[in-house]
Amino acid sequence: MAGLPGGQTHEDARLRALAFWVGHHQAGAPAPRIGPAPAIAASAPPQRDPAVASAPLGSSTADQSARAAARAERIGELESMVPQLMTMAGDPRAGVRATVARCFGILATAGRAPADREVWRLLLGLSKYDDDSQVRVAAEAALAALERHGTVARQAS
Repeated sequence: MAGLPGGQTHEDARLRALAFWVGHHQAGAPAPRIGPAPAIAASAPPQRDPAVASAPLGSSTADQSARAAARAERIGELESMVPQLMTMAGDPRAGVRATVARCFGILATAGRAPADREVWRLLLGLSKYDDDSQVRVAAEAALAALERHGTVARQAS
């Protein structure tokens, strides 16, 4: 399809958006570390060269705005995948169904979840009737996010 960088198709962009969220990023803050505390070095921490690292990575307003723009783009791509997500919810693999529920939770947390009865019906069905506990937990979390953050009405086309 013309217009996408690097000769990518629209489907490639959608798959990239899904890969961005699946297992690589979380909607909220990262979970706290579990396990033994890391070993503390006996010596003082190394001195940073002020010319090289004058500020922590990502602290400038340009970095923050670039990250916000990239996140908004990924959320938009995920939002455009809603019809495919609805289809993927019937996949026989539990991991796929749990990912679908997490995607709807991410959309809700971002304030972009669709106000569609079929989405609610799908998540309610997954949370109550799915055989896999991982899927039920993910669907419950998505429903909680939908209740907390609300939904967005679909625009007429």
